[in-house]
Amino acid sequence: MKRESLSRRNFLKTSLAGAAGISLSSKALSSELQQNKGSSPILRKLGNTDLVLPVISMGVMRSDNPNLVKAALETGIKHFDTAHSYQQGNNETMLGNFFKDYTRDTFTIATKVHPDGVDRRTGEIIEGTTKEAFLEMVNVSLQRLHMEYVDILFHHSTSTPQAVKYEPVLDALVTAKKTGKARYIGISTHSNEPEVIQAAIDTGVIDVVLT
Repeated sequence: MKRESLSRRNFLKTSLAGAAGISLSSKALSSELQQNKGSSPILRKLGNTDLVLPVISMGVMRSDNPNLVKAALETGIKHFDTAHSYQQGNNETMLGNFFKDYTRDTFTIATKVHPDGVDRRTGEIIEGTTKEAFLEMVNVSLQRLHMEYVDILFHHSTSTPQAVKYEPVLDALVTAKKTGKARYIGISTHSNEPEVIQAAIDTGVIDVVLT
């Protein structure tokens, strides 16, 4: 097997964030969940991080009711996923207002930032998109969340290798991690996954892929 294929497979097995248990088939995971019913959540190490999380997380995109988040937290879900653009920022604000009454080590949270200047037809980032603009959106997200950092900061909805490797945005992610605004960094993707994931591997700095 070619080294490229092998590295992609290993990355998929360790770094995809969808349910944190990427190496389990859905049937095996369902069986394990049934066996584990009523006991502690099944945990998995997430990607190239030190995070150990339940295999089920909550995507908060369409949830505007904090009682749903409370119910998820009380059933053992620990990881919550939002984005700068969800509900025009109100999703992050709702989560920030909810979690301000909880100690920071009782949950993990990811947010995603989509840079300005993406060609809607090709998915590539247009020249002139800046590191500073991306980091300003990160700061706005943190203000909405009432948090000093997020556990995972994603470059939102990448669809081409060029977008993944676009230097100003990649540098912004690395800077956010170095300055403590994000514990880990990643990309999310909905299309061209093999090429996009390989590009993420090639950067050498991406911790998590959400696909």
